[in-house]
Amino acid sequence: MFAFPGAWVGASGRGFGHGDTVILIKGSAIKAEYYWWKREIGTYQSVRDWLRNHGFESWRKYHAYWLHAKYKQHERLRHYYRTAIRFLAKTLHGMGIDEVFIGYPYLVSQDDGNEYNTSIWWFRRVINWLKDVLEEYGVKLHVVNEYGTSRQCSICNMKHENGRVKRGLYVCESTGIKINADLNAARNIAKRAGYEVPMPTKILSYITTTNGVKPLTPMEGVTTKTPTMKPSPPKGEEGVI
Repeated sequence: MFAFPGAWVGASGRGFGHGDTVILIKGSAIKAEYYWWKREIGTYQSVRDWLRNHGFESWRKYHAYWLHAKYKQHERLRHYYRTAIRFLAKTLHGMGIDEVFIGYPYLVSQDDGNEYNTSIWWFRRVINWLKDVLEEYGVKLHVVNEYGTSRQCSICNMKHENGRVKRGLYVCESTGIKINADLNAARNIAKRAGYEVPMPTKILSYITTTNGVKPLTPMEGVTTKTPTMKPSPPKGEEGVI
């Protein structure tokens, strides 16, 4: 199973592929990159406009900086998305997954548009890229209308308007059970696709970085408090390679 946000992975003909395991990829790095470049773009734009309004020809230089920052913002986000997609496709193929269901927020920009779902999250492009890469691995992609899957409770099947108490956390008002909000939406998408949805027992968290997708979940036998230390060389062999 895979939550990304609002996606479900299943293996056709045999229920869920690795249904007890969730793969979560955090988008915090993507948001941080977007807002860093947004600040740079705003700075260049302000300086450019001031210079141009006061008759300084140097405004052209800052216009070039502004254009470059716009380009860099787009390319950096594209790099993060493509990196995450390639990692997912390779991981899912290795798990034996041959079918993926992903939710698409139709009319989201018209009904509930904001900076997150219109500028940061490139829903249509990400789905198209994911489809192309999954095809390389022989995995089919199905798009499901995700309308209402964020408010619907995947535990009791009731719709809780206030179930999403904060970003990333969903609480079932009937049972009090807490669940990751993206996982909740993904389970609802699975139900719409006709799957019986198991409750995952293992969550693997990752984050996309400039150097690839890195795990946030500690390896087995290692805790977040376990320091990694290089063994000291034998006495008299310091500096020997």
